[in-house]
Amino acid sequence: MSHVVRSSYTEPSKRISEEDIKKIRDQRKWQTVAVDITQEDLVENIEFLNDAVVLRQSPEGVPLMTTTAIYGPIRPGTKVALTPGTGTGVRLIEEKCTQQSLIEQLVDLERKASKPKDGNAATLRANWVSSKDGGMVPSLDESANVFGSTGSLYVNEKTVTLPVLDVSHPDYHQTLAFYGAKLLTPNEEFCIGFNQVLFGMEYNTSLPDYIRNYAMSPFGGGGLFVEHHPFPHIFLPRPTKDGQIFCEAKVTLGHKVKDPEDKIPKIIFTTFRIPSDGSALAIKPEAIHNDSFTNGRLAVFVANTAADTVAFRETSPFTNISVKDK
Repeated sequence: MSHVVRSSYTEPSKRISEEDIKKIRDQRKWQTVAVDITQEDLVENIEFLNDAVVLRQSPEGVPLMTTTAIYGPIRPGTKVALTPGTGTGVRLIEEKCTQQSLIEQLVDLERKASKPKDGNAATLRANWVSSKDGGMVPSLDESANVFGSTGSLYVNEKTVTLPVLDVSHPDYHQTLAFYGAKLLTPNEEFCIGFNQVLFGMEYNTSLPDYIRNYAMSPFGGGGLFVEHHPFPHIFLPRPTKDGQIFCEAKVTLGHKVKDPEDKIPKIIFTTFRIPSDGSALAIKPEAIHNDSFTNGRLAVFVANTAADTVAFRETSPFTNISVKDK
């Protein structure tokens, strides 16, 4: 999340000793993590993975969000299928892809899609100001943004209500397409089409008061955020098992409106519920998104790149002003 990025992105990778790896994994934030990847992948990517492992807690030190597993990886040029809870969570189908990539599919879906129907999206007057452009939100918790600092999305609305579409909604898939996204069915095979490795970081946001006492706190997450970055995302809820719900996943997607006749910036938003049956939501590179309304364990596949993250901030014209002659 954002242009002030993690050290693992800005600094050249260096050989990490076994002693240093042990010190990293002895940290409190690693104690809840099931490392479902190979030792070789762990060692080779330990700096990046350490940045992506987070423990978000209350001012009193109570855990509110934890990292619970690492899946993968999805390597460039390979065909894979997702297998949450089995093996590394990613099953290799073949080493070399010849079919259309997932990214190409997503871009094509967006290109052909029409705007969402009335009621399926919210259009907000909002100005995106990145942290590097002066919009940085101060005094946030250092764990709030795994990509770095957070900018501001100045919203000129009195209230914001985001419509939620369930997979059973008749417009679910065509509305997803507008945002450059699609639902991957359980065990669906795909070639990602990205030139870097992606790991699935599973986060547990079902702990009490995470949204109120951390995500929306001025000194925690700084409010609801949205972001975009050069790599595609895949959101994979932990599937249900024996009738127990592991995750109610809700992902919000955004699309900037380009209207040359309207000088006011606007962004269209819709929130989508992802079924917990082994399905996953894939979004194209640079798609605007947020997953804060998720309750449960959600694996988010990430790559080691820069990103641009902003938090919703309130703004409106100051109208209570006048002049008075002496």
